Amino acid sequence: MNEDESETLDPGQPQTLAAAQARIAELERQLQDQQNRHSEIEANERCFRELAEHIREVIWMTDETGEQLVYVCPAYEKIWGQNCQDLYDDPSKRLARVHEEDKARVLEAFERQAHTGDYDEIYRIERPDGELRWIRDRAFPVENKDGQVYRLAGLALDITDRIEFNDRISNLQYDINSQDRMSVFATLGTGLAHDLSQPLTAARNFIARARMGFTSNADDTRQTLERADAEISRAVAIIHHLRDFARQGRPTRVYQTLGPIIDDVHQILDPALRANDIRYEGPCSDSLRDLELPVDAVFVQQILRNLLSNSIDAFDEASEKTKTLSIDVVSNNDEYVDIQISDNGPGVDDSIEVFEPFKTTKSEGVGLGLAVSRTLARSHGGDLVLASRGGGAANGDDNGPHTVFTLRLPRHG
Repeated sequence: MNEDESETLDPGQPQTLAAAQARIAELERQLQDQQNRHSEIEANERCFRELAEHIREVIWMTDETGEQLVYVCPAYEKIWGQNCQDLYDDPSKRLARVHEEDKARVLEAFERQAHTGDYDEIYRIERPDGELRWIRDRAFPVENKDGQVYRLAGLALDITDRIEFNDRISNLQYDINSQDRMSVFATLGTGLAHDLSQPLTAARNFIARARMGFTSNADDTRQTLERADAEISRAVAIIHHLRDFARQGRPTRVYQTLGPIIDDVHQILDPALRANDIRYEGPCSDSLRDLELPVDAVFVQQILRNLLSNSIDAFDEASEKTKTLSIDVVSNNDEYVDIQISDNGPGVDDSIEVFEPFKTTKSEGVGLGLAVSRTLARSHGGDLVLASRGGGAANGDDNGPHTVFTLRLPRHG
């Protein structure tokens, strides 16, 4: 080889047999690496295809504008009720089936949020067969190696069953709440009848007194009629409480002093306490003078009346010991106040679930009193619990543990 020929040789070409063999080995290694990568890509594509063809969710992918469809999985045909090829031919059909009431919102959200990954919408679609389906649709930006968004990927789920299930639960809860309210009315019937009869009877007496001329002058007549009007207003207020509870399912809470509420219950039940020779011990009136709580006075009185009536009924008429029933108010907490109703009666058997509806030990009871009372307590944001089952009297121990129910009421509305 002369000098001119050596100058024309490609410096990149192997100059020796050993170098050529090394180059061949390197090319074979590169080829094997490419084959391995190709096999890996094929395996990944096969796994993705198997996944996409068998899942119930719709996987979709478009270009960065969302106008050109790149891929949609076969689940689309089952959920949307139209062919995938139709969507490839016209990608706008993916959102064309969106219900008219949802379409503007969904299109605006897709245009504004898909590129940021914040697109997550729930909407209805109308299938060609007229069936409505609920869809949850999400989109995610796909970036290239330079960090630029070049595709949009998404996942659409058919959540119709979940929506229908939630609707059934909501309807069931509404039915339960309605039944609770009906139970409240049924259980409070006797007590509220007494609450209504008192002011109406008083108003009737005042009016009769004015009509029969028992008042000495015009001023007395006016005052008598004003008192009658006040009693009628009291009865109307009770009826309004029931009406509001029936409409809203919650009590009408107003800040008011707790003392008069407890005193009214005592006055109502005082004849029964005396008839059964039960000593009543109420809370210190001075400690309640400035204690105001956001409560519905009518319903709190019904809770207390029910608890005290249960205690009165539980006492053994033949018992020779001193029967005691007491109300104590514990107000040393900033969040709530506890009203404790206790008695030294025979106690509550461990086998009795006192708050379970329709469970009662009374021959004429329906077993809703305590269940409804707890419902009313919880509607105030508080609770009603059996703090102690008592039972000391059943064992002949006059100083044994008392039966204690605790009505907890929040201090703040």
